[in-house]
Amino acid sequence: MKREIKTIVILSSTVVVMLAIIGFTGVKSSSRPVNDVLVTIEDQDGDFFTDQLEVLNLLNDESTDYVLGLAIDDLDLKELERRVERNPFIKDAQVYRDIKGNLMVKVQQVRPIARVFSPSGPDQYISVDGELLPTTARHTARVPIIELERSFSWEQNITETEYGQELLNTLKYIDGDKFWKAQIAHIVIARDGELTFLPQVTKQEVKFGMPEKLEKKFRKLKVFYKEILPNKGWNTYSMVNLKFENQIVCE
Repeated sequence: MKREIKTIVILSSTVVVMLAIIGFTGVKSSSRPVNDVLVTIEDQDGDFFTDQLEVLNLLNDESTDYVLGLAIDDLDLKELERRVERNPFIKDAQVYRDIKGNLMVKVQQVRPIARVFSPSGPDQYISVDGELLPTTARHTARVPIIELERSFSWEQNITETEYGQELLNTLKYIDGDKFWKAQIAHIVIARDGELTFLPQVTKQEVKFGMPEKLEKKFRKLKVFYKEILPNKGWNTYSMVNLKFENQIVCE
């Protein structure tokens, strides 16, 4: 019985000591000044629309509130994340500390899937979520170009309209297929909303029609590229029309 009591006392003492050490370490760590800021930017197909220096500038609130050298306890990590996410090309930012006193910043970029040339406004990118993003002199994404023959009422996201949602579905379909992503370089949106594709390799205009019935239309277009052109010759036709049900019209 005495041995059991002694064992319990020893274990209890050990736990108390360990908790004290952990508590002391936590206090010491939280009061330690920021030693360094380490930024990681996740690669989005090699497209970097921001860099470490810009992220550091955002963290420091445009050089008005420096974080380096401050105690960890004095930092509002959520506020630092909000600062970094002010950049429209940054989708998410995670800010945390490591045991060495470094401030760790992990950044996930927004991924553009098209670039819009508008007759009545500035050029913009369209993200995979439909967001409208400004262009930047730092980098140009290798994405299809969209030429508008009319204006749309989009303000922040093309899904604000039903047509914009259909267009986004089409862009995501192209982006998600290696063949179409490599082949379709330019998209013209006519005043009536119909699409015309200008391919990267061959010279035929592709009259796609409205952004609907994607599976059927792209299946027909693949038949044109895989079966018709190899047999008839790559320069035989200047236009292929996919607008008609169960037909491929070539001219």
